[in-house]
This record gives sequence, structure tokens and C-alpha cells, in this order.
Amino acid sequence: MLSNVVNHLNTYRAARITHRSPYRAEMADLPATLYPFWKRTAQHEFKGIPQDAFFFARAAEGLMAFFDCVRDSGMPCGLPSMAADSVWHAWMRLSPTGLNAFCRKHFGTVIPHVEAIDMKDGLQRALAVCLVRARRIERMPVAGPNLPRLFALDRMLAMPGGCGYLLFNGQVASLALDPRGRAIGVPAYVQSLSPELLLVAGLISDDEYRRHARTTGARGGRGSSGSGDSEGGCGTGADMGADVGASDGGGDAGCGGGCGGGGD
Repeated sequence: MLSNVVNHLNTYRAARITHRSPYRAEMADLPATLYPFWKRTAQHEFKGIPQDAFFFARAAEGLMAFFDCVRDSGMPCGLPSMAADSVWHAWMRLSPTGLNAFCRKHFGTVIPHVEAIDMKDGLQRALAVCLVRARRIERMPVAGPNLPRLFALDRMLAMPGGCGYLLFNGQVASLALDPRGRAIGVPAYVQSLSPELLLVAGLISDDEYRRHARTTGARGGRGSSGSGDSEGGCGTGADMGADVGASDGGGDAGCGGGCGGGGD
């Protein structure tokens, strides 16, 4: 009895997401077979993932937001959410031709799924491209300090084994999520997502960086790495309340779906 009530509630909440989403048309056009297929299969690849309609709707909306980021970026974009990636993987297994047709219809192009290891210039730059594009779509200052919904998705949904992006002292940081989707470890600044390195990478303009610096009192500029923290993936350590640190990974050890899409 209780499970029926919960299922009805989640179905209602999922319908509200579709109705209120900025991607209403895209969400309404998702294939009817996708949710049942995802519910049946995603758990085999993403251990412990919830299987309810609400989780799926939020994850699918995140995938639409990512496709939107890819559409106009002209560069590879990194997907910062394993929840959204679970829908993408299920759709590729269910109907790759249908997925391609959907992307052409709603986003103007086929969006290839690219593993992190095959991503030109690495996952960290691709995540930076996605962050800037997501901020532009949500009409946020592109240099920060803010966090687009796509980057906050795994934490919001408590995605098992996902990656929790958050703002810490006005900078983008990340930490791991455990098998129950709970935050663990010490938040690590993600250096490639800092305003200084977005500027150095040519992803934001000098004017956009200066506006950020005036607002926040930030120092530095082109060629400065700001705080000096390492290239962050998901940190490990004591707990979320601990002092922010630097990850021990470095390199292109990204955080989130571990894949992306877009041009090269």
C-alpha cells in the first residue's frame, strides 16, 4: 500500500518536472519505452541507482541541459552528472538511431558519446566548456561565483557513486558521493573551473573576468592560477565540513559522468 502511494507521488512529481521544465518540448518527446528500459537496466551499470519516475525525470532533464550545452559550444563538453549519463547510456542501448533522430530534431545535430579517455584536450577542459555554457544558458555570470543546475544534479539526487559539485568560498569544488549518494571526503577545488583558468583557456573574456573580479575582489588575471590548488577530481578525506583541500589525483581525473560529447 505504502509503495503504491510512493509510486503515485513520484509519478506526479515527474509529471510536474516535465510540465515546468525549460525543456518541456524535449521532455514530452522522450520515447515512452525509455523510462521502463532505464528502470530495468540502469541498475546493472550504476549500482544502487534509484529507479523511480522522479529520479528519471530529473536525470533526463539534466541530459537535455547537457545536450543544450553541446549544441552551441563548438567544442567537446564534459558531462558533470552520472545521473544524466545513466539516461544517455540506457538510450544508446535502447535505440541509438532514435537517439540520433531526437538530437537532430531538438538540438540540430547528432551528439556523439565520447569517453573521457578519448576526449580531445582532456575531460577537465571539456568540463570547463560545459560549465561556461551552462552558466550562459541559465544567464549567470560566466566567471562565477555560481553553480548551474546540471553541475548540482548528482548532489541534489543523491546519485550513488556520483560526484558532488558545490560552491565553497565562492569557488567550484567537488567531492565524492558514497554508494548511498551521501557526500564523503574533503571538498577539493577544481582548478580548471576557476575564473582565472577559464580566462586563460579563452572560455571567458577579459571583460567578463574583470566584472567578476570587481564583484568579488578577486586578484590575478591572465596567466594567474589564483588559489594554487591542484586540478580537482573527487576528493577523499574526513567529511564535508572539513577545510577545503586539493585532490590527490591531478591530470584529467574528472568528476561526474566521465564522458561527454560535442565537436572537436
